Amino acid sequence: MEDAKRQALARTARAGAAELLPRQLALLERICALDSGTGNEAGNAAVIELLLPVLSELGARVERVTEPGLGAHLVARVRPEQPRGKVLLAAHLDTVFGPGFAEKHPFRIEGGWAHGLGAGDCKSGVLISLFGALLLKNAGLLPPWELTYLFTCDEETGSQSGQKVYEREARDADLALVFEGGRERDGQPCFVTSRRGVILGAIGVEGREAHAGKAYLEGRSAVLELAHQIIRLYSFNDYEKGIYYNVAPISGGRPNGVVAGEARGEFCVAGIPENADFPVIQAKLDSLARQVTVEGCRVRVAYRTLFPAMEQNAANHSAYLRAAEAAELLGWAPAEIADPAATDAAYLSTCGVPTADALSAMAEQIHTTEERVSIPSIRDRTALCAVLLGLLE
Repeated sequence: MEDAKRQALARTARAGAAELLPRQLALLERICALDSGTGNEAGNAAVIELLLPVLSELGARVERVTEPGLGAHLVARVRPEQPRGKVLLAAHLDTVFGPGFAEKHPFRIEGGWAHGLGAGDCKSGVLISLFGALLLKNAGLLPPWELTYLFTCDEETGSQSGQKVYEREARDADLALVFEGGRERDGQPCFVTSRRGVILGAIGVEGREAHAGKAYLEGRSAVLELAHQIIRLYSFNDYEKGIYYNVAPISGGRPNGVVAGEARGEFCVAGIPENADFPVIQAKLDSLARQVTVEGCRVRVAYRTLFPAMEQNAANHSAYLRAAEAAELLGWAPAEIADPAATDAAYLSTCGVPTADALSAMAEQIHTTEERVSIPSIRDRTALCAVLLGLLE
């Protein structure tokens, strides 16, 4: 694209983002007024209904991928007649807040911040991705690419259902843009191309109950065995790689006059840098059931991948370069970074799609009732989204 057109695109993006900001904030308020925690099917449906008018303006073809017990994943396509490529724009509709929380903690604006549950994670990201394209549509500048929106409903619990949608859409995708919360360094945007993976699991121990006084030696304490297993788990910590094992919560037994016949502990393995580390970790977890200290106890270990690792690689770097080009055109000095937190970007990256993350607005206190998102950064990141899409040729 010649320089004059690039500069015109940047001016259009800035002006369009400023013009659309009041409408974005009004819609963000309506969305944050809805309880849409993972598994809230009614809330999920209500959020989708609020997004449909914007998708209609974009001329999107909408598909709801229903998942009983969760709600629906929203897949929406803006497709030209002969697309030159396909870009995925991903964000999630679910939050970590249960029923009644939205009413107790209503949306409000204070200074330059919009306070609301899920405002930063990830409802502002949904709107930035939509309105960035909408301002291009209004200016007649939509790129000759298919824009496929993937708004999933179970990210907060690891996208066990949503990952199937990602895998399906990744097969013919050329680029993935993930609108999780933004990152900055010295006031300049940072884009994430590497994230660490997470495993969640539980250890169950079956022992034998007995009177803790007169029949103590006949008992087999599941709590004692669980204690040994917890120590083993912590011994797996890899401080050099930054892979950490943590156990919580734990439970077990009945009154303290009874040798515990059962015990249970939940655990996570966080900070997994590479997908090649997963089989090694899984082998360690599998070994626990074979290492029983308290004779007569039985140990069961179950686990699942919450998020794979988003590995730093040439493909993700190429996605970063696209985001960086857009940022530089808007006058910013971007940086490529790794981030320890896990998001759905890991699934898209693992599927082989060049992926850049943290394209949404700057937020604070996410996952808490003090969650808030920077209003100027909503405007700025909407302009960024528009330029990034507008540069696709």
